Amino acid sequence: MKKIITLTVLVLLGLITTVQAQHNHEKCLAEIMFEEAAALDPQVLKNREDLEIFTENYVKNYLSSNRGTMVNRVIPVVVHVIHYGGSENISRAQIEDQIRILNEDFLRLNADTVNTPAVFQPLSANTGIEFKLAQLDPNGNCTDGITRTYSPLTFNARNNVKSLIRWPRDKYLNMWIVNSIANTNNSPGSVIGFAQFPGGADSTDGVVIKHDFMGSIGTAVQQNGMGRTSTHEVGHWLNLRHIWGDATCGNDNVADTPTQFEANLSICPSWPYVSACSGSAPNGDMFTNYMDYTNGNCQNQFSAGQSARMNATLASSVSGRSNLWSANNLVATGTNGVPAVLCSPVAAFIPRPAMICEGSSVNFSDFSWGGDATSRTWTFPGGVPATDTSANPTVVYPTAGTYDVTLTVTNSAGTDSKTIPGRVIVHNSTNTTGVVPFVEGFETGTWPFNEYYAINANGGNTWAINSSVAFTGTKSLFINNFTNNDKGPDEFITPAFDLTNVTNTTLTFDLACALRDTTTDRLAVYYSTNCGQTWTLRYSRQGLALQTTTGFVGANFVPNSSQWRNESASFATTAVSTKPNVRFRFEFNHDTGNNIYIDNINLNGTVSSVDEINAEYAGVNVYPNPSKSNTYVDFSMVAESKVRIDVMDAQGRQVSSFEDQLPAGDHQYQINNSLESGVYFVRLSFGNKSVTKKVVIR
Repeated sequence: MKKIITLTVLVLLGLITTVQAQHNHEKCLAEIMFEEAAALDPQVLKNREDLEIFTENYVKNYLSSNRGTMVNRVIPVVVHVIHYGGSENISRAQIEDQIRILNEDFLRLNADTVNTPAVFQPLSANTGIEFKLAQLDPNGNCTDGITRTYSPLTFNARNNVKSLIRWPRDKYLNMWIVNSIANTNNSPGSVIGFAQFPGGADSTDGVVIKHDFMGSIGTAVQQNGMGRTSTHEVGHWLNLRHIWGDATCGNDNVADTPTQFEANLSICPSWPYVSACSGSAPNGDMFTNYMDYTNGNCQNQFSAGQSARMNATLASSVSGRSNLWSANNLVATGTNGVPAVLCSPVAAFIPRPAMICEGSSVNFSDFSWGGDATSRTWTFPGGVPATDTSANPTVVYPTAGTYDVTLTVTNSAGTDSKTIPGRVIVHNSTNTTGVVPFVEGFETGTWPFNEYYAINANGGNTWAINSSVAFTGTKSLFINNFTNNDKGPDEFITPAFDLTNVTNTTLTFDLACALRDTTTDRLAVYYSTNCGQTWTLRYSRQGLALQTTTGFVGANFVPNSSQWRNESASFATTAVSTKPNVRFRFEFNHDTGNNIYIDNINLNGTVSSVDEINAEYAGVNVYPNPSKSNTYVDFSMVAESKVRIDVMDAQGRQVSSFEDQLPAGDHQYQINNSLESGVYFVRLSFGNKSVTKKVVIR
């Protein structure tokens, strides 16, 4: 038996520190997120204390009543899929599979109840809690209970994804599906889900799940979670603690769960599994409980005490959950048993522009959602083909220009059409306007300047000129992230540079950036050598490493002269040097942060003649060496040039020669196979620059 206690922030901090020290593993963040929220808002802790008092009284009556005569409490659910066009954009079937698993687990209809140890069978419970995908959205419109939002915040997500889209928490259980979840230090981690306990902020209420732990099919088919990650996190959302109480032999505030030494982490013990705590004997840990850390295929039960605790949460006004299952709300959300109707489809495809060279192709994918489309029509001005009806067409763009794309989707319930202006940007690969040295101070012209591109993937406000703030001069480029936050990503792309005669290329810029209350903001710089069709990351700073201030800034950030920092990115030998068409892309991913400013972009390097460049990067290879017959000379040319190849004997006498104007690319020259045995030298000359190699003929 365990006495229910009221926690304080200091006690909670101690519990969490102990758990992390023992496991160094962040499978679930619920307790850590509570700690962070309580530290910022004392009301969160007060709500937990009030809810504990209510729960203690409620549980006594609940356990003594005949639970079997009570009607199931239905909770409307909306699932928000946050994706960047990848595998995290899971199917409706995978989401419905998860809802099925939740209902089986909470109603104890799961087939693996037979695996519950006999001593724990009498303690197992049908919670009487049921989950249904909403059929009506907050405005009363038809929905399948799933929304889809395109955003890079799907990577290393935390609470930031919740501000992209959420429905009223007193009407729906909000679930967000993401690609990955960041650890507490914002590094990519092993977190697979987290939930907010009752009584927290409206703006962050709900559950976040990693896509490959959502359900048991689709992207989750290879996992052993069996959809139990959501069962575990929804348990937290309904005020269940981890079964080991987040401390050594801790207290989960439930009377019928044996006291447990610590988490049983990603294992499935054999019964009885007696831990070091006396409360575990003689029957051992209840390792089959959904609130342990055992594998999903090991979990199969909630206890009666846990059921009582969750139902207390649904009955409490403090929890923010009491309206969810009310008759009026079930009608308002379409979860009152009325048969589902087909919704109209919502047309969607990736909004970010595709940049290519003339003659290249773009692959398109239909990401439409809502009701399933029975037909679709793509329209591609400037493309070949100009129209298509397949889900994933490939289109060639033969001529430079900027082109719109339109997708129209239809089913028996209706039609929706989406046009993205400037979705495809086609460049002439030989058209370059930037020369080195290059300096951009944003002082003159109308932004975006000629051959620049400023992009917000969702069509919102993005990089703009600030006419009153600069490191030098009077203007800089900035994002008003404090008062006009649009979630990003926000990008700007430079003109194309011809760097065929440039080596040792470096890019520098002046930066001023402040964080308000998050460390998820990230600035990255990429480069492309193929008209922007593919990009390579070269520079990245996030969070505290990005800011140029000391600590968070709660006011609208306007930097003073000491709050600027010069940033630089150097490039590998031939990453951009010697390339004829190079662009740079600055990308800012952000949440509810503060402003960022960029000034004085400088592109520098050693400007050399074509002959110097060709000589430096010729990569001359003579083989076989030694040789008994044919001998070959392989070399590369960065740019078109006249080349002379001389073969000389050991005394420096010319044996043979070749001279021609050759194009850029790889070349091969064959040495005369009638040479006598001896030592020879092969000299490649590009103007007054040369490369010499020795070869032995046997």
